[in-house]
Formats: sequence, structure tokens, C-alpha cells
Amino acid sequence: MPICKPPTMPSGHQESPLAESATPISRRRRQISLLIGAASVLPAPVLSAEPYPSRPIRMVLPNAPGSSVDTMARQIAHWLTGAVGQSVVVENQPGSGGVIGVQQILRAPKDGYTIGVVANNFNISAYLYKLPYDPVKDVVPVTIATTGPMVLLVNPKVPANSLAEFIAMAKARPDNATVTYGSAGVGTLGHLAGALLESMAGVTMLHVPYKGQNTFTTDLMSGQVEAGFIAPSIALPLINRGDLRAVAVSTATRFPLLPDVPTIAEAGLPGYEIAGSQAVIVAAGTPTHAIDRLNTEVVRVLNSPELTRFVEEQGSQVVGSTVEEAQRWFARDFEVFGQLAQRIGLKPEN
Repeated sequence: MPICKPPTMPSGHQESPLAESATPISRRRRQISLLIGAASVLPAPVLSAEPYPSRPIRMVLPNAPGSSVDTMARQIAHWLTGAVGQSVVVENQPGSGGVIGVQQILRAPKDGYTIGVVANNFNISAYLYKLPYDPVKDVVPVTIATTGPMVLLVNPKVPANSLAEFIAMAKARPDNATVTYGSAGVGTLGHLAGALLESMAGVTMLHVPYKGQNTFTTDLMSGQVEAGFIAPSIALPLINRGDLRAVAVSTATRFPLLPDVPTIAEAGLPGYEIAGSQAVIVAAGTPTHAIDRLNTEVVRVLNSPELTRFVEEQGSQVVGSTVEEAQRWFARDFEVFGQLAQRIGLKPEN
């Protein structure tokens, strides 16, 4: 996911019903927007002509093994190793909605030898946690790598074959038998997609956060939880085997690999839209020549026939943006997720 521009709303797209009000979250969102406009992302000047990279690169993932981010990042690392002639070593550092992993990236020397791959739940962390870093000033997005939908899945025993049936089931349940939906953790895209569904459908569901994708998926297949939003890279094999059933997709348009599965918007909730994305990031202050080389080589490998095919088979699209396009994409996500946080009542933890 040639280099693509940040996403634009499709023709006929309805404005999101997310509303603003003068709340702490809306004030925080405005502050972040101002910072995005004011913050300089010019990295530190190049002080030497040392070629980059001249030694192995550490790629930190703020996600657990087996997640969609993990799957994609390891492919990027594999192909990037060949492109730059140095090993790219993947290291998982999950926890606190990605905060722990991002801290590891920011604490490392700002020399281009520690990079990260994050999902766009990175952009809601400011609304969930009192962060030990500034997600605008302290991080530079090197490129938006991919984008794609989330798939609403249910256990096969759940008596709902459509979104309308799922919502009706949730509304009919007594308080002591609330519909459960799981996610890979608080603040993940699966959590937010479920919370937005609750809000727009006017239903109450119980969110069950897990410490990673694998345990959540296992419990969804066994029926310990009834539903959940999962990235296509993980969802497609489970659907094809009959382990889980697809009800709807989260994006504004249908997913080509599941053409018969409607969008949530067309299935009864106009304006519903959430898309996942993954980005390569570095700490602010990383030398310009390192960021430029990373952007060039990551975009090159993303657009290679092999990796493009892999991305599409996983249910995503290659973006491969410039640094400037990535900044605008991050700004949009901060705004959208800030509105969502306000709508569903998310507040930073103490």
C-alpha cells in the first residue's frame, strides 16, 4: 500500500457522525493538531560521510508475535536486509498498547540503527495513556507501508449470519449475558472497531482485552468470546477453514478477497469506517541521510513484485509513502481517533 497519496474519501461517502465538544479529549486533539503543524521534523544534521547502514539494524515491534504487524514487519525486514546489505533484526516489545515498544525505539541512540513498525493504534495512544513521550514531536514516520480493513468475525456457534442479526442478538441479550468481543489489547484497532460498533448500533457489549493476538484468536475459535475484529492476514485462513464466520468488513468499500461480505456501513450503519495501517518509524533527531535511505529502500522493497504480492495475499494494499505523506497520514489518524476516543468515552489512564 507506485507511491500512493494518503487516503481520500470515496464518492458518496457520508461524513463520520463522530462529534466534537469542548472536552479534555477534544482539547488534546486540537493541541496535537497544532503540534503537527508546528513541529519540525528536520532530523539532526549529517556530521560525517559514513555510509548508512554500515552495521545491523534493530527493528522493534510494539506488538506480540503472531500479530498482523509482526507478520508484515518480518517480511519487510527480510527484504530490507537484502536491499541494504545489512541484517535487520526483529525484536518484539509488546505492552501498554504499544507504549513499551515505542519507548525502546526512542531510548536508543538516534542514529538510524533502531527503527520500528507500528499499527495505527499508535495514533490513539495519546488518548489512552499519559505517555512518557510526545507522539508528534518525538517520532518521525519514515513511510506508511500498508493499509487494509478489519473483518468482524463471530464464532460459528453464534446465531448471527449478518450484521443486522448480530445487532439484534446483542440488543435482545439480558444484562447478565452480554455479547462478548475480544481484541489483542486495550487501544488496538480491534478494540476501537468494536467500541465504535457499540456506539453507532446502540448496543452494549463486553470487551475482553487479551495480551496479544494469538490467545484472543484461540479463544474466539473455542467460543470463550463470541466476536471480534481481526486483520485479513489472520482472518482469511480461519474463514476458509470454517473456524470463524465473517459478518462484515470495517472499511468504506468491500474487501476484494471477501467480495460477498458487506461493509458495516452498507449493512446498516452508514458512516462507519475504520481502516488499519502500518508505518515504519524512527526517533526524531535521526540523521536526514538515514531517514532518506530508509524511505527509499523500504518503499523499493514494498513495491517489489514479491512483497506486493505477499501484502495483497494478506488482504492489505501497499502504500509506500514519502515522509511528508506519512506525516499527513499520521495527522489525519490523530484527528479521527481523537474523535473516536471522545465519542466512546476513552480517557487516559492515570
